[in-house]
Amino acid sequence: MKALAFSGFRPEGLDLLIENRLMNSKPYYDEHKADIKRLVQQPMAELIEEVSDAMREIDPLFVLVPSKMISRVRRDTRYTRDKSLYRDHAWCTFGRPKGEHDSRPCYYFEVMPQSWGYGSGYYKATPGELAILREFVLREDKRFLEAYQAVRESPKFSLYGEEFKRSKFPDAREEYQPWLNKKNIGLSFDCYDFKPLFDGSFVRQMLKDMRAIAPFYHFLCAVHESAEGGAAK
Repeated sequence: MKALAFSGFRPEGLDLLIENRLMNSKPYYDEHKADIKRLVQQPMAELIEEVSDAMREIDPLFVLVPSKMISRVRRDTRYTRDKSLYRDHAWCTFGRPKGEHDSRPCYYFEVMPQSWGYGSGYYKATPGELAILREFVLREDKRFLEAYQAVRESPKFSLYGEEFKRSKFPDAREEYQPWLNKKNIGLSFDCYDFKPLFDGSFVRQMLKDMRAIAPFYHFLCAVHESAEGGAAK
């Protein structure tokens, strides 16, 4: 077994992200840019390298180039009310090559000021994809049933996504309602104990969990392919 290149994240790296956001200053960011790269982005790249073989087994089509996977520190403020220049958190995504619209399903790992975690879902599902997803659920497509069972057997994960105020399918099975009424959908695990993050011991458990929820990811891929006019129907 190869030695782990990834040895965990550094507390001072997360502190630096928070301070950089609070300062909200390009001169401050420029002064600390190298430290942010060394303490946050480099460990993220090492984590990607460490898990790439295992993630490739889940989906051989994953893009596994760190520069295409790791979030930027600088925010795009053109279309948001929050005009803060910088993020206080960081993430990476494991997804297939981007299409014209980046609605593809993916896995993700993220670190935030108060927690860290991982999961799978859409960055932002299109209305067409959600309509197809609901069709899959209502007809109890085999891929949905496999995803549903995987989620039931992984209680540490929770379905996320804002819900409509009124059920779109009130007569559907009660246990399917959370899947039918989302405006976006994904599966997340959040942890508030930072020790495994800082010593790197979370990796093996994370990979075990990601394998366990693979049917959920592949279900979303089938929905996405169907929406794109692919072979999955």
